[in-house]
Amino acid sequence: MIIGGVNVASINSVKFTRTHKLKQSITHKRYDKLEESIIFDKSDTNGLVLPHYDALVITLQILDIDVGRIMVDDGSGACIIHSRVLAQMKLEDKIVSCCITLTGFNNAVEQTSGEITLTVLAGGVTMETTFHIMDQDTMYNTIIGQPWIHTMRDIPSNFYQVIKFPTPWGIFSIPRKQCTSQECYYIALDCTTIQQTKDKEKEA
Repeated sequence: MIIGGVNVASINSVKFTRTHKLKQSITHKRYDKLEESIIFDKSDTNGLVLPHYDALVITLQILDIDVGRIMVDDGSGACIIHSRVLAQMKLEDKIVSCCITLTGFNNAVEQTSGEITLTVLAGGVTMETTFHIMDQDTMYNTIIGQPWIHTMRDIPSNFYQVIKFPTPWGIFSIPRKQCTSQECYYIALDCTTIQQTKDKEKEA
């Protein structure tokens, strides 16, 4: 859970675009209708390794690039992107200077180094999303939080490892990347063990 940094005005300024194969687009008003029920059932567990305690990790198209290792966190009050991702996308010149304070569940305080607005494509819907930039080491490239989840009207399920949301063309599902989630966990666990060993060596 990450608290802070939400700009309500920017969250409500949403532009939906449906992209066709001929690169034509139709701009829609914000889509608020829910004509179908969003449900999770046994079919969503196909290919899922159970039991599990994995975070929900997905891949999304940010600008024209598929970005993996995106953790969906419906307890986070901000969308976060790591500075290394922007460097790889060569978007450093698009960063806006803006420093805010984010507080984690253990009351750990972190400062962001800037923010950037990027288009995120999912299910034929493109939404401009403001990301706050973090420089601290993390296994995830991006954390998708409430600003994107709530505006898209997403329903994420950690248990079923899938995220679903309504679009003008029906309910869309973004499947899990369970193996990636497990890889991130074990890498983080190894890094924690190494750091603890170093701390003990310093104390000795």
